[in-house]
Amino acid sequence: MDGLANIIKYLRTDRGLSQSDLARLLGIGRSTIASYESGARSPDYKTLLQLATCFNVSVDYLLGNQRSNLNNSSEYSTILRELNDLLNSSPIPQEKKNEIINEMKDYFRWKIDQARQSDSSAEEE
Repeated sequence: MDGLANIIKYLRTDRGLSQSDLARLLGIGRSTIASYESGARSPDYKTLLQLATCFNVSVDYLLGNQRSNLNNSSEYSTILRELNDLLNSSPIPQEKKNEIINEMKDYFRWKIDQARQSDSSAEEE
């Protein structure tokens, strides 16, 4: 099974959709979805665009050219807004908030480094 097939199946199941549900949303047959997920067929460009829209990801993500499925600035804005709301949900001094923000940055850098190391060690095997 190729990358596109795995990604389509992952996104479909992650959203709780059956093959029939996804087929109805796209206006195609269930067997077509099954053939995409098995790697027997690849969707045409129009269907790739429909899949990307349906799953709110980029075509690049579907094709495996982009690791993150956060494909637009509104998703980033939502995440940042949620973090801001969380940070401001309690009355704490600004100095403490700044410490928390710096700790979060350090944590994200550490997680990114861990992911890179994990990827490079997996490629060496």
